[in-house]
Amino acid sequence: MKLSKSTKLVSLLLVSTLLLSMPLIIEQALKYYQNNTLSQEESIINDLKTLASSGDNSAAFLLATAYKNGKLGVVNFEKAFYWYKEAAQRGDKDSMLMLGWIYYKGSESISIDSKKAKHWFSKAANEGVDEAVEMLELLR
Repeated sequence: MKLSKSTKLVSLLLVSTLLLSMPLIIEQALKYYQNNTLSQEESIINDLKTLASSGDNSAAFLLATAYKNGKLGVVNFEKAFYWYKEAAQRGDKDSMLMLGWIYYKGSESISIDSKKAKHWFSKAANEGVDEAVEMLELLR
């Protein structure tokens, strides 16, 4: 897989992450996400936030990805970053990878920071994420 296809990667990571731990609310939220109607489901969004705040990394990853891809209205990198970081700090390897990408690419609100990108790619690589290993090789 080419590294430039990060959108496909995010979808693949989202599906694989959610398959491992899928409470009913996450399953419902994922359906709305895929149908581009998640932003219309306020109670589902609130439930996702509650789950994510109580430590559910799948909920945090889904929220982050939804904010990053504009599935909850306009794209919001600050909120995406927040939820990726919450999940990454709790050990979610896919969120670690996404933080690496955010620091590698930067955004309007988050500056490119190769040191932080390497940090998060290293953490993901240590968890067995092949793409993180590839990125570390590129960043040498």
